[in-house]
Amino acid sequence: MESWIWLETVVLLTLLAQGPTRGTIAVGDTVRDSLTRRDLVLPAESTYAQQWRLRGRAGETVTIDLAATAFDAYLFLLGPNESPKPPQDDDSGGGCNARLTLRLPATGDYLIVATSSERHATGAFTLTVTAGPKPAALAPCTR
Repeated sequence: MESWIWLETVVLLTLLAQGPTRGTIAVGDTVRDSLTRRDLVLPAESTYAQQWRLRGRAGETVTIDLAATAFDAYLFLLGPNESPKPPQDDDSGGGCNARLTLRLPATGDYLIVATSSERHATGAFTLTVTAGPKPAALAPCTR
């Protein structure tokens, strides 16, 4: 099973590296956008995805929130030093929202991948990056 997850991650990283970024987001910024049928498709999950570039500094702690009411938000972070197990989250932002709090291991460009855990889901979302940690929210996802 672990080799399948590793292979899926390699395929995912390759696809994302070839895809365009939607834009740039900085610490302290919030963007509002929508997943649409014109976005990159992650084939293993059949989900739409967008990439947002974040410039990070080694040792910096950030919290990344992806909130949506139209779909079950899911996010992960690809770093300048590719990892076979990128940080990812489904519901730590409360309800069906995603939240990642982490200390960045290296200085460089990171890719925040905003997607859904539901196949072919589309709709509006809010992506926010803040400095410092935030606790995981306790409200469960009821989807």
